[in-house]
Amino acid sequence: MAQPELYALNAADWDYEYSAMMRNQKPGETYPSLTPFYVIDHPEGTVLIDTGTSYEMLENPEEYGPYGAGYIDEFAADEIEMSEDQKAVNQVADLGYDPADIDYVVMTHLHLDHTGDIREFPDSEFIVQQDELEYAWWPADPIQQNLYVEGDFGVFHSPEYSVTAISGNYDVFGDGTIECIPTPGHSPGHQAVKVELEDTGTVILAADLAFTQEAYEKELQPAFAWDTEHAIRSNRKIRNLERKEDADVYLAHDREHFEEFPDSPESLV
Repeated sequence: MAQPELYALNAADWDYEYSAMMRNQKPGETYPSLTPFYVIDHPEGTVLIDTGTSYEMLENPEEYGPYGAGYIDEFAADEIEMSEDQKAVNQVADLGYDPADIDYVVMTHLHLDHTGDIREFPDSEFIVQQDELEYAWWPADPIQQNLYVEGDFGVFHSPEYSVTAISGNYDVFGDGTIECIPTPGHSPGHQAVKVELEDTGTVILAADLAFTQEAYEKELQPAFAWDTEHAIRSNRKIRNLERKEDADVYLAHDREHFEEFPDSPESLV
């Protein structure tokens, strides 16, 4: 079998309040995070995992989307550093791909730091958990409301965009190399993505399952988690899978995890 390749890219640097990321830990301190996304070049198609942060939203939050996102100035704008070159679509182009080359976009969830360039991939098929799609439009929790920006995912209402709503595990190509694994808690339809690397073995792109390795090991969830009990169950689910398959788990916002990715792409089996 021909072997695909995996790339890890960063859309923006984002300083989080530590006690928000890991509830009641290190109050007053900040953590220098990032907002990664991933490209997997598979023999049967190219897959994008998440789409980073929106440059347009940061530049003009008041006019972003149908209802604006003016609150982002107070919520996070001063804590985010991003250039136009860091847009997911531009970094994908730097790798040599046209947006039309991206066959699938797997959304781990629909929070604003993962959905920024959705509209730039109108020819792709988006794979999202049904629970996440439903909640994103009408988030009940006031804190979660700030994390879903319709200017990002509102295009899903357009017939120009193809969305596959899934429930449960989903094998993207049917060959076991790229599998979506539901991990609700951080959000209702949060999912991790398991891939099989030729040299490394099983790798789990765990997105926001936990924010740091310490949080993952100690089951420390962020203050704004949708459901802490569900999040801890999902954390344990991935830890069991990690042990069972001797997997490497990469958390999206842990900078050390991102820096562990090789400079050159790795092959999958």
